[in-house]
Amino acid sequence: MRFEKVTHSVLKELKRKGYNVLIAPADCEDNSNVTWKAIAVPNVMDWLVALDCEGITAVPFQEPNILVIEDALNNIHDEDLFGSIFIEF
Repeated sequence: MRFEKVTHSVLKELKRKGYNVLIAPADCEDNSNVTWKAIAVPNVMDWLVALDCEGITAVPFQEPNILVIEDALNNIHDEDLFGSIFIEF
């Protein structure tokens, strides 16, 4: 187990291992110091809709930080990624 800076290479490694989402607590105040945890969900869109329907995202300022790995790889430059990720393998 270790912490790694979030980069495209780390995200690609996580994707190869079956992870597709990074989550972090809602109370992160410093984006540069966010600690992410990788999770695997069967269907990202269904999971996001379920979060919304369960009301988890309905409480202002309590929404979890969510980063979809595929979206990050396709739409965020490596230098714009932030935080670190707790890697358990």
